[in-house]
Amino acid sequence: MPEKHFWNIRARNYDRLYWTKDAGYIDKIIDVAGFTRNDLVLDIGTGTGAMARSISPHVRHVVGMDFSDSMLKRGRWDGISMVKWDITDSLFHNHLFDKIVGRMVFHHITDNLDRAFLRCYDLLKSQGKLIIAEGVPPGEDEDIVGWYAEMFKHKETRRTFTKSLLVRYFVKNGFKDVRVYKYKMRRFNINNWLVNSGLHKAKQTLILNMHRDAPEKVKAAYRMTFENGTCFVDTDNLIIIGNKG
Repeated sequence: MPEKHFWNIRARNYDRLYWTKDAGYIDKIIDVAGFTRNDLVLDIGTGTGAMARSISPHVRHVVGMDFSDSMLKRGRWDGISMVKWDITDSLFHNHLFDKIVGRMVFHHITDNLDRAFLRCYDLLKSQGKLIIAEGVPPGEDEDIVGWYAEMFKHKETRRTFTKSLLVRYFVKNGFKDVRVYKYKMRRFNINNWLVNSGLHKAKQTLILNMHRDAPEKVKAAYRMTFENGTCFVDTDNLIIIGNKG
């Protein structure tokens, strides 16, 4: 599916996805990011702006960036600057931002991931911070990671990150003092996720059945349950922060 068409479909029900509004996840990012009232912040992959709106009261100003018109048109941008652009392309002057945030976006960068990290590095002021929040498999056991990657192949083209891989990208691209924080999203509703992700019904059924038929170690790692046909899992999410030295 062409990328533009993919995001046009995703945008229709994006704000109905429970994870996009998970207050605990957003609060955890804000808590560990160390925002200050003087910060100029870039929120990349801003989507409809949920993260940018949450950051805005804590900082001087937020700029939301996304390459999807469909997402941006559905956002609310009062008090927030918004720009249609891709982080892998040049736009802003270097050394401009105090902090850059990317929540659930870097796994969509399937080409030029190092370039994206380096663009963030260049855009940050000295001692600036890159804050990336990503979902990861519930453990680094190769069977669990393999099942996770295979399941997501049926949903979209994306990367599968683990903690060690993400940290490696930070360090490889010059970031120092890399810190990792965990957030577990309890009772993540798989049915809600599938219905509102723009997938054809056959794909939704296939992925739901993959959960139902998952190996016991996967089910145990996820604390997976089925209740009246609805699948719930506890998902692992990482917030990784690196400093520009």
